[in-house]
Amino acid sequence: MNGGNGVVKSKMFINNKCKIIKAILEPNASMGKHTQKNNEFIYVISGQAKIIMEDKEEILNKDEVHYCPFGSIHEIYNNTNKDLVLLDITVEI
Repeated sequence: MNGGNGVVKSKMFINNKCKIIKAILEPNASMGKHTQKNNEFIYVISGQAKIIMEDKEEILNKDEVHYCPFGSIHEIYNNTNKDLVLLDITVEI
């Protein structure tokens, strides 16, 4: 996704108001750097995510949430040996 590495599996619901994605990043997979076109919330269902937003690193574990505002630039990494399962909710502005 977005030019990242490795295997990312996803199931999506998309309409003109929101996008809800359940994504599984296999070990050492990533979602490449991209600019947010809407407000986005990332909830970690299981595993550990490394998120880099505007050159600042944040580690998220199970049941933690990250907010990516409109216009921000970010990328997501699974640097572990277990699957990272995310719920990604994007809301139109």
